[in-house]
Amino acid sequence: MSEIGNFLLLATMCLSGVSVVIPWLDHSIQKKIKKEWIPRFNLGVTTILPFYIAALCTLFAFYTLVYAFIISDFSLQNVFLNSSTLKPLIYKIAGSWASHEGSMLLWFSLLQIISCCYIFLLKDNWLKFLSIIILSAIQLFFSSFIYFTSNPFNVFSFRAKEGLGLNPMLQDIALSIHPPLLYLGYVSYVVPFTIATAMLLTPVILQLDRGIKKKINNMDTVVKTCYYINYSTLCLLKRFAGCGILFTTIGISLGSWWAYRELGWGGFWFFDPVENISLFPWLSGIILYHSIIVTVKTDRMQSWMIILSIVTFLLVIFSTFLVRSGFVTSIHAFTFSSERGLYLLGIFLILSIGSIGLYSVTPRLDHSIKKKINNVYTGVKTRYDKILGILLGNIFFLLSLIVLITATLYPPIYSLFNDKPIIISKTFFINNFIIFVIPILCIIGLFTTRSSIKKHIIILILSLIITYLISSKITFSVISILTIITSIFLMLHNVHHLLIKTNYFRNRLKASNASMILGHFGFALISFSITMNSLLQSEMDFTGEVGTNKTFNKFKVTLQNIKFAQGKNYYRQIAEFWVEDNSRNITILKPENRLYIVENSLSQESYIYSYLSYDLYAILSKIDGDIIHAKIYYKPMMSFIWLGIILTASGFFIALIRKNSS
Repeated sequence: MSEIGNFLLLATMCLSGVSVVIPWLDHSIQKKIKKEWIPRFNLGVTTILPFYIAALCTLFAFYTLVYAFIISDFSLQNVFLNSSTLKPLIYKIAGSWASHEGSMLLWFSLLQIISCCYIFLLKDNWLKFLSIIILSAIQLFFSSFIYFTSNPFNVFSFRAKEGLGLNPMLQDIALSIHPPLLYLGYVSYVVPFTIATAMLLTPVILQLDRGIKKKINNMDTVVKTCYYINYSTLCLLKRFAGCGILFTTIGISLGSWWAYRELGWGGFWFFDPVENISLFPWLSGIILYHSIIVTVKTDRMQSWMIILSIVTFLLVIFSTFLVRSGFVTSIHAFTFSSERGLYLLGIFLILSIGSIGLYSVTPRLDHSIKKKINNVYTGVKTRYDKILGILLGNIFFLLSLIVLITATLYPPIYSLFNDKPIIISKTFFINNFIIFVIPILCIIGLFTTRSSIKKHIIILILSLIITYLISSKITFSVISILTIITSIFLMLHNVHHLLIKTNYFRNRLKASNASMILGHFGFALISFSITMNSLLQSEMDFTGEVGTNKTFNKFKVTLQNIKFAQGKNYYRQIAEFWVEDNSRNITILKPENRLYIVENSLSQESYIYSYLSYDLYAILSKIDGDIIHAKIYYKPMMSFIWLGIILTASGFFIALIRKNSS
């Protein structure tokens, strides 16, 4: 397996290098033949074939690694350290991306898939020519990084009969599919980056439709050197940006769901540095996606959209560097080395200097020419109050991104120059995020739906009444009340928008309206539910033997039984709690301790019983003889948090698959 895997990685690296050089040679030859400054040429097989073969080599290399895990080939260091013969098949496969080396190969394989899909869908030969060169250069960087510093096919001089197994906390279905989906979202941003960089190298005359070129006379040299993105390319860019947001949303949410179920502290987001870093590309992607909407609708702000396309993918690379280099300390961190960190930092600097440097030296389109283009532009017309709302929302998303990056990087940078470490608390992040969420909720409600001032006032009054009814028996802070008011305000606006667009459910809802309503309603529901959860949640430390009962909140908790069982690769110690509410309804919770046989590791498994309005959550701390130590949590609104995430992701999914992506 090692020889096959290393050969495929080496082939990928060589073919990526060839794919950087061959298109230039092909272009130079055809340019000499045609003697034209405008590159009108056909892409030959020799130009495209190495690119696709390189991608196939990467995919076969990853398949080889997965197969090695399936057959338990413990001659590979990666398999020995992350698998065992007793593991279920699903966790054997998931073990292939549990390590730094395997996860980077998965990341790179998904990058190859996205790159091939983009090149296949692209019709413009000149743009395809530039894109192959840019993507091949990126693939060359990462294939060499994997081969030389993060090779998953390194072997032992001996072959062990049994592996060390996988970390018990990673043996979870949510975490098994979390990395592939998250990485698929991240690598999707390579397409906006590629398009933006290619456009900086593309004469604007090549991007104008024939009808527009006929109406614009006296094309001078300014037009030949400036950049401009046409409508069809914008729509393709929007699709891949939407794909990035969709899968990062799902991937981050699955990671949050895993943390809620597996980490045992009853929370779903701790603002751990790696958790914060995962939001860098997500927030930037949100800004990019909505900026593309403005450009598609109005043919304006192309410069802003291009720089966002570049920055979003650079944030993906930068985030990878932060997590894999050990620059930040986190419970989610991989094993790291300075060599890997320096290599990733080098890739980041090369791409940053190259793309941003190119952006800075490329002149913008002459205003008079741009005005002529706008006069004959055939894009979809839209309301400018909606565009204003998008721009204002983007400003607050950008501010939240800047605060998040600063607060995440400040502690490690501070520790470089001071012996005493500094820690920024979870409260700081929560308070500063809410400051930006409140105006964003308000802006979306006011600007994305066509409502009169009178309707805005009516909806605001309804929001205040509902908030008053909710808060009449609960102590709220001012920030919490404002979050609840604006969340309800946005949800009511979306309900009103749904009624208007469907003529009170008499007509069918358009896909564009459905995606917007679902996405924004889901965002408001998440904000409302998280706020209510943080205000109403409670917990109890339970210590006692069988028959002991304690009361907390509106529940009576009784330890009913302790029993033992055996799973496929672990032993189970199960505590059975009966939780009785005021209506004498009984919920049975069965948290357990697991002793994994191969790993010789003890793991606590929480037990969660979900009702519509709240979760009951139990986790064992330890067992001393007949005495049980456990925590019982009351977690309100958890089902609505997950529902809000599903609605938001559904909105992006509908926007992605609808026929007219613009």
